[in-house]
Amino acid sequence: MPSAELPSRSDLPAAQRHALEAWADQATAAGWLPATATDALQSVTTSAPGQLFDAGDRPLVAGLFGGTGVGKSTLLNRLAGESIARASVERPTSRDITVYVHRSQVVDRLPNAFPMERMRTALHNNEQYRHVMFIDMPDFDSVESANRDLVDVWLPHLDVVLYVVSPERYRDDQGWRLLLQHAHEHAWLFVMNHWDRGDPLQLDDFRQQLSAAGMSEPLIFRSDSSGKTDAQGRQEDDFARLCSTLAQLADESIVKSLNELGILARLKALKEASDPWLVPLGSEEQISALQSAWQEHWSAATKDLDQTLLPRAQQLARQYADDEGSWLSRWRGKPQRQAEIVTGSLIDDALLGRLDTVLGDFLNQQGQASAMPLAALKQAVAQPYARARRDFAATVDDTVNRSLALPGGVWQRRLHAGLGALCLLLPLAAMGWIGWRVVSAFAQGGSNSAAYLGSNFAINGALLLALAWLIPAFLQKKTRPSREKAALRGARDGLAAALAQTSAAVGEGFGTLNEQSRALREQYHSLWQSLPRTGGNELPETVRRMLASEISQPAQRALDVRANTHSSTDATPVS
Repeated sequence: MPSAELPSRSDLPAAQRHALEAWADQATAAGWLPATATDALQSVTTSAPGQLFDAGDRPLVAGLFGGTGVGKSTLLNRLAGESIARASVERPTSRDITVYVHRSQVVDRLPNAFPMERMRTALHNNEQYRHVMFIDMPDFDSVESANRDLVDVWLPHLDVVLYVVSPERYRDDQGWRLLLQHAHEHAWLFVMNHWDRGDPLQLDDFRQQLSAAGMSEPLIFRSDSSGKTDAQGRQEDDFARLCSTLAQLADESIVKSLNELGILARLKALKEASDPWLVPLGSEEQISALQSAWQEHWSAATKDLDQTLLPRAQQLARQYADDEGSWLSRWRGKPQRQAEIVTGSLIDDALLGRLDTVLGDFLNQQGQASAMPLAALKQAVAQPYARARRDFAATVDDTVNRSLALPGGVWQRRLHAGLGALCLLLPLAAMGWIGWRVVSAFAQGGSNSAAYLGSNFAINGALLLALAWLIPAFLQKKTRPSREKAALRGARDGLAAALAQTSAAVGEGFGTLNEQSRALREQYHSLWQSLPRTGGNELPETVRRMLASEISQPAQRALDVRANTHSSTDATPVS
């Protein structure tokens, strides 16, 4: 979490949303999510009833909703046992809210967004509702949008929605169907008010209507708000049972369970809104398939590249191939200069642009064919590919230089060098032998005139000397490694090496992509597996267990409250 301060349990959904937003910002920076990704969280409310109170022992917050003329204020007066719609709290236009709360209860933390000028408070000393705070909401079906805005502000801070209808307007479901968007965040109680004008068939019809909308076994109470006493003929209703149910719901353990139900619902709504963020991250299998597809695409797109460059390579190799030259000059100076000229002409912007097109086409194809975003693909490969592109010409240059420095094979170079040495040694040996014969004949000529050498010796000596040089020189020339072939071989090998390095660099980028995807996925799951703690206590096991199951359906509208309450409440259903 951004702050070291641990959030309260009621603040947990808001803290979780901030953590999700921080995660989404990180994923957006890496190109995995669009900048609008966090907009999905804006529609998820993180407010909770517990945020209104500093004290842990808080009252049950029950909101009265209903359409115009159904008698919400009348029902609230009957619950209070007094007329609380006096001049100080009168709502003649049904545009304000009335808060009916015990004097001992303090609402400590009203959000800044609350329109205080439209909130009227009636304090009471009724011990029956010491732990219940009633909120009489404005008419939900009013044409005034301000009424709905006020409902939107207050709705997340309710434990119980007390929805009031009348026999005349119970089929007008516009209001409660809109509220059903938040059904999983609250307990629901329905009141058929003005029951003195009602009929049992209407009650059954209303129950069927709620069941068809997904409210399984809705809890409906009848209330005769005619003002008559039993002696005056008030219809039999469920008002006493309604009061008993509200009192039992106000039990501390029930309030705690309802509070955790709201936390669960809000966390699950956040999870449902953020889970789609994992789709663009792909999987290791998808990225592995991406790497395989890249190798195939790269090989197919560049397999004829050396053939395209071959005519230019041959022309330049012939142009700058060595002349006869001496055997000592071929490994000095000229190869470096020649290599620079050859490769500088081969590797140009047109070739590099072609490589850019090959990569761009592949990324665009994958961006359309897979769920992984194009921005993440481009960002992952951009740096390694730029490095390989920058070094492309240097790689070819170095390979050609090495090839020119060592043309031919090892044994060919050794034979050529050996024949070069014989071109010097054999003529010297022949001249030595001829000289020895001349000196020897001259020495013997003083006593034997026949010892002098004749023209035959001169011819034979000249022939021997010529053959001693000509034969190794001819063989040396024939075995001389071809610098033209060396240049061609270096160009081909250099191009292959540069292409392999470029392909590997893009593969390295995909490896980085896989690491990013795995890290983001692990961080996301960690946000849900290691939720913040409050006062050293872990999140309730019920909430943690339901989150871990990753149920795709909306959160259940009721917890098994009876497991956490006293036996006196075992018979109390929570709708």
